[in-house]
Amino acid sequence: MPHVTVNYEMFLPGGHHRQPRNTSIELDLAPTAGGDVADPGIYTPPFFSELPYTLGAGSGMAQMLFWSVTDGTSGQVLPPSSFDQTVGALPLTITAWYYPISGPGVGNGGSAIIDDAFSANLGRFIDDTFVDVTSDPSLTSNANVIGIVPTTVAETLVAKTPVASTGEPFAQWILNDGLHPDTSTTLQVPQGTTGIAIAIYQQPSQPKYPKINPNQYATWQWVDYGTMVDGGPHPWNPFVNQLMYGVALAAASAGFDPRVRGQLLNIAMEQVNLAAANIQQSIKGSIR
Repeated sequence: MPHVTVNYEMFLPGGHHRQPRNTSIELDLAPTAGGDVADPGIYTPPFFSELPYTLGAGSGMAQMLFWSVTDGTSGQVLPPSSFDQTVGALPLTITAWYYPISGPGVGNGGSAIIDDAFSANLGRFIDDTFVDVTSDPSLTSNANVIGIVPTTVAETLVAKTPVASTGEPFAQWILNDGLHPDTSTTLQVPQGTTGIAIAIYQQPSQPKYPKINPNQYATWQWVDYGTMVDGGPHPWNPFVNQLMYGVALAAASAGFDPRVRGQLLNIAMEQVNLAAANIQQSIKGSIR
């Protein structure tokens, strides 16, 4: 059975965290959850909108920003709410990502945002050069290398797409309180904003199976152990019914008195022959 691992991680705000990442940007907030799940199966990860944390001598609260689900090569990002995850043959890593809303480092210093890029396929933050600060191009280098954009005035961030390291296209922005509803690469950051802006890179979701319009296809039904007929709009449908009446009569004759069984079998045989001839004629007519 595939194993599901659920992690609860907080993004640690700090300077120069992107290129290179000189300190760990993650803090475990809760014990790992998960377990083995049947294939196919459903797993519902425990959901906590906020979790407490301790860092050094201080403590505070962290708010959940989003979920990530990945099998190591493909993945998705989901809103911060409870959900049911379909599990197939591959093991999954599900991570709840948080950001501090109180405690050490929150509200200190000038007005600025942390900015970063996240790969849904990998289920982690990535180091790519991913953003242009079009409102003030002089801030673009700091945004990509140090990972900080001052917000003493309103700023405009434009995400690049796709991201170079994984080839994933831009999907949407997260700014503090969750996923933005649109897929625009442009993020308007109001003056005085603090917190974190995350560019999510994710492949568009694809249906696992092709969508089928049942009105365009016949419904197949088993009529006995060796025969299957469909319910589509074929001109020989009435004759198929006649054919099966003959088959059913032949099968039912075993329960009759032997003195009449032969007659019933003869009638069944004649019914089958007539129906078969009609079906053959209908098929020939449809070929022309």
